Amino acid sequence: MKKYYPILFVFFFLIVSCKKNTETANTSTLDTTKIRKPPPPLDYAEYMKNVPKSDSLCNGEIERAKDDLSKYDGIYVQTICYGCDFKPYEEEIKEVLKKRKFKLGIQDIGCVRYEGQTVGCYSEYIDLKMKEKYGENYKSEIENEAIKILITNINNNNKIISIYDLEQNEKPKILDPKIAMENDYYITIKTDLPINRKSMHNLFTDIDFIIEKDGTISNLEETNWVNEKGIDEKFKQDLINLAINTLKKNYNNWKPGTYKRNKARVQNSLRISFE
Repeated sequence: MKKYYPILFVFFFLIVSCKKNTETANTSTLDTTKIRKPPPPLDYAEYMKNVPKSDSLCNGEIERAKDDLSKYDGIYVQTICYGCDFKPYEEEIKEVLKKRKFKLGIQDIGCVRYEGQTVGCYSEYIDLKMKEKYGENYKSEIENEAIKILITNINNNNKIISIYDLEQNEKPKILDPKIAMENDYYITIKTDLPINRKSMHNLFTDIDFIIEKDGTISNLEETNWVNEKGIDEKFKQDLINLAINTLKKNYNNWKPGTYKRNKARVQNSLRISFE
């Protein structure tokens, strides 16, 4: 789970940035006669044949793409943006690219848009030239090869995959029907410790663990402790130990997770509050 913290931080930053740069229309004073339909999707292939000099962003990205293509046999572009998916086989893609002597290119799509400046020209130019050289399916061929390596790593090398990288029907499920988990993430544990009941909504801990291929759990670790104003701080370790021991005792029987029908070791996290 820890390796995903930088990703979550980037998502948080992008969300805040997008919100700051988004204007909200006042619908009560909106003149509906002046509403315009959104323009059709940009035909990059046509546009890049004659990019206006004033579009310095697109021109600069095309030059960067040309420079990269001159140095490597090929480029595979990963797009980074708010809402973009992160693939579970990104490390394996790097392995495939290294074998093919391809470069991993990055297309960063920010939330802010400037009039007359076109985003995405780096990835679009690379994609255009790569299809001319390697065919329409070059990208899916790279990804399919990476998926095969990932499955091999899952089966033979016990690679751990995050629960957030699995489809809903692939995720591990707790087998005891008496155990309730809100949204498969939140649980509440009873305690006899004399904690301040008024602070309950601000007192919780996150526990990371691995769900093994046989459905048991291992490697339990506290990764986050939230306790507003230090209330009940003296009980911190007692509560963390209670959470871990409760998981070991009552949450140690899962239907294993799978990735493309292959049983996998899955990293999961639960947020635990106390009552």
